[in-house]
Amino acid sequence: MSEESKKLSKGTLFICATPIGNLADASFRLVDTLKKVKLIAAEDTRTTRKLLAHYGIGNKKLTSYHDFSSKNKAGQISDYLNQGTDIALVSESGMPAIQDPGYELIKMCIENDLPVKVIPGPNAALSALVLSGLPTDSFLFLGFLPKSSGKRKAKLQEIKNMPYTLIFYESPNRAAGFLKDFKDIIGDREICLVREMTKIYEEAIRGKVTHVLSVIQKKRLKGEVVLVSQGCRERLIKKFTTQEIKDRLMFLLAEGLSKREAMKIIRLKYDIDRQKLYNISTKI
Repeated sequence: MSEESKKLSKGTLFICATPIGNLADASFRLVDTLKKVKLIAAEDTRTTRKLLAHYGIGNKKLTSYHDFSSKNKAGQISDYLNQGTDIALVSESGMPAIQDPGYELIKMCIENDLPVKVIPGPNAALSALVLSGLPTDSFLFLGFLPKSSGKRKAKLQEIKNMPYTLIFYESPNRAAGFLKDFKDIIGDREICLVREMTKIYEEAIRGKVTHVLSVIQKKRLKGEVVLVSQGCRERLIKKFTTQEIKDRLMFLLAEGLSKREAMKIIRLKYDIDRQKLYNISTKI
């Protein structure tokens, strides 16, 4: 049997994005894939069974795949795939491998030359980003920061000067504490707190940290929270030489970036006039 034939005889791991709240957000392709696969590896089998029931998908074999089972289950799933069984990987909600152990399984499949395909769909971080009204051209996803205030502040200190829009996940019970630490370390920036996305009580609270904090302290938050923050608007480097800019541009171009991409990165780091940067770039 040829190598290509061997690969075709193996099962495929389908990375399936599922609804983040509203079951109507499931795509036709997702439903079709869940119907066809022989096994579903689910972060939360109870949530997955509700999705399957909603779309009339019965008699489907499920196995749990979460933080506490991933090491033991990865080998079993690999055996199924090698035997030709197609498997769907689903998280509790949204895209698998984002803040869950799915990436380990995906990496293992890639290393073992097992077919992997993605079924795109809902994602809480990107949905909150576009809903926030904050810049979307450059952003950094940070997920859940440490629970303890000290460790959380240390992480916030690391990222306080980054010019990108920042995206965090947080539990409703810790959102107020997070914002207090955020204000202490990063300052009173423009943010957007989004909760219950795609559900009946979807809410986006926008404004300075102090405003959002005052709003949520008057109510009991429910549902997972996504926090989107404006990036640092202050330039990190105020002084530079023309040669320094030229050298940096040449380095970025050598790394394979286009001149336009390289100039964008330079302007994020240096307080340099657009025309002056253009004039320097024409001499390279």
